[in-house]
Amino acid sequence: MKGSGSNFMPEKKLMKMKDLSEATGVSSGTIRYYIQEGLLPKPVKTHKNMAYYDESYIERIRLIKQLQKSRYLPLDIIKKMIADMDLNKEGDHLKILREIEKPSYEDVRDSEQVQPMTREEIITHTGLSASDVDAMIGMQMITPDENGRFDTECIRIAEIVGEMRQTGLTAEFDFHVEHLQTHMDLVEFMARKEIDLFTRRVVDREMSQERLNTLVRNAVNCINSMLPIIHFRMIRKISEEYE
Repeated sequence: MKGSGSNFMPEKKLMKMKDLSEATGVSSGTIRYYIQEGLLPKPVKTHKNMAYYDESYIERIRLIKQLQKSRYLPLDIIKKMIADMDLNKEGDHLKILREIEKPSYEDVRDSEQVQPMTREEIITHTGLSASDVDAMIGMQMITPDENGRFDTECIRIAEIVGEMRQTGLTAEFDFHVEHLQTHMDLVEFMARKEIDLFTRRVVDREMSQERLNTLVRNAVNCINSMLPIIHFRMIRKISEEYE
């Protein structure tokens, strides 16, 4: 008998590697690599060439992929984050995601809030052409929510592009919004490096979420104050090279 009455515990469903790979959309080679690196526990082996995986592997793999996708975290950092979590316990994997998704830079943004705008309202508000706004949307420079409205940050970005148009950076001089893709790519690269650099230095330290958020806010404030100065210095340096 497997059990009776209140002592009965349902057995976990076991699956083979092929089934686990299909359930997660992750190749068997990647799953084996996760096991080798310690991100996944070793499976139950019934034979030299036969192993079985329970359903907790699905949630753990999904968590790993989510952290990679949403926060660009390297595997060694993810391993340390999930090491103390019992992912067999319902909800623990969601706890990690909720913590890492908490906005830790809320008070860094401008406190002045404007109401979300539609695409048409942004065009009217900024004086930009429909093609300019559509180009920014296509580049994911600004992105609408599920209701098709753009938040404060998107509106401010559109306003700045509008200001660039007004200063003379127009199609007449062959300046197109798509040229800003270079800036998007550079900022994304820098953000990935910053996250990697920062997480590697705090992940092993005992630190409350409040202190961690404060540290992030202070760091972001310092970096945001420094970047414009560095940018102008570089522009001046390059300009002087052509004189």
